Amino acid sequence: MKKVLVGAVAVLVLLVATALGYGAYRLRSLNTPEFRQGLLDRASLALGTRVQAREMDISVMRGVTLRGIEVANPRGFEGRLLTADGFVLRHRLLPLLRGRIEIERLALQKPNLALAMDAKGAFNYEKLGGARPESPAAKGTASPASLPLRLVLDELAVEDATATVTDAAKATLLKLEGGTVRSRLEAGGGAFAGSGDARIAVLDLMDTLFVRKVKAPIRLSKRSVELAPIQGTLAGGELSGEVKLDLAGGFRYALSLDVSRASVATLLEEAGLRKAASGTLRARASFEGTGGAATMKGRGRADIADCRLSDSKVLGGLALALRVPELADPDFEECTIDFTMARGRVETPSLALKGAQVQLTGRGQMTMETGALDYDLTLALAPPVFAKVTAREIRSAFRDRGDGFMAIDFRVTGTTAAPKNDLIARLGQAAATEAVKGSLGKLFGKKKPF
Repeated sequence: MKKVLVGAVAVLVLLVATALGYGAYRLRSLNTPEFRQGLLDRASLALGTRVQAREMDISVMRGVTLRGIEVANPRGFEGRLLTADGFVLRHRLLPLLRGRIEIERLALQKPNLALAMDAKGAFNYEKLGGARPESPAAKGTASPASLPLRLVLDELAVEDATATVTDAAKATLLKLEGGTVRSRLEAGGGAFAGSGDARIAVLDLMDTLFVRKVKAPIRLSKRSVELAPIQGTLAGGELSGEVKLDLAGGFRYALSLDVSRASVATLLEEAGLRKAASGTLRARASFEGTGGAATMKGRGRADIADCRLSDSKVLGGLALALRVPELADPDFEECTIDFTMARGRVETPSLALKGAQVQLTGRGQMTMETGALDYDLTLALAPPVFAKVTAREIRSAFRDRGDGFMAIDFRVTGTTAAPKNDLIARLGQAAATEAVKGSLGKLFGKKKPF
């Protein structure tokens, strides 16, 4: 990301300085195909990948306009890194005499940015930066890094942007639609700073979490990009937080989120999952990382008010086996989940769904890449519910928890798409054991006198 920002500024300075300097010498040849191609070739050299534009208009007095922009991916990646409908630059000439490039407006119109990761975990933007001429003077222009100029952008705008971030398996980590940024920026002498506002229509996290109507102030520097405070909506609720991209010495991101009044049913529906739960979510979480899901670390807590499970395979199967319909769709007064994330796994040290009649507690983990589950859970039934379990053999599978509830332990494995549990098997084993005990009791029990 740092190379993207610095490279973009370098290419911008190079284009402007070359166009104005060379154009002042040969005003009549600014819009010739040869001159336009020369500028694109210099931009390609600066980025180390092919840069194209369908149309280009250059004027010493007005500025530069490009249409139909394409930036190819660097070597090792397929397709294009960036496309855009247009690029507009409007500048002032007189400040050049004082060693300043002052730009009234720089706008990128409808850009589409595609960030991709290779098998080694490196992003395509990290490969940007081509060869530099050994002798800039011999090439007729100065290197961008050595230009004694200060760049001032009165308005830096990105309009109606889309962006995607994919991992080595081409899975979508993040997708952004309808992004707009307006800011002011200054660069020169090694400094890089700016501020403005950012808005995003839809932010899609891993095709699972969809945040809408995002808006936040944005602060830019050579070392970081910060969006704070963030405001948006999530599943009909409210979302707030902050995001920071640390560009010094690589790329690292950190974000914190606070969600309130979000619909659990809507969250599941948007994620493409069964509506197996409902309620109103409040959650807090923080994450950090340097790339895909395998690099992410985080922790958080979720609380669901008016929590209810429905169409649960575990509880549905149990309700059928025990012939207790109340177990199929239980209501809970308290639903809390604590979680941590590291090394591509989400660990749940504490899961508690507690109601007056039914309670479900436990802990476990999920592997993010495969969706594999490994949970140890305990189901507990209040006395009125347990009293409806009439089969003595099945009742023996439960233990007294000490507070009136009768409990049974079980495991959940499989994947998020196809979970499996051994609850019915444990009930069957207990019934078989009880039946054997009964048979042995009849066989070796005390005989009645004649």
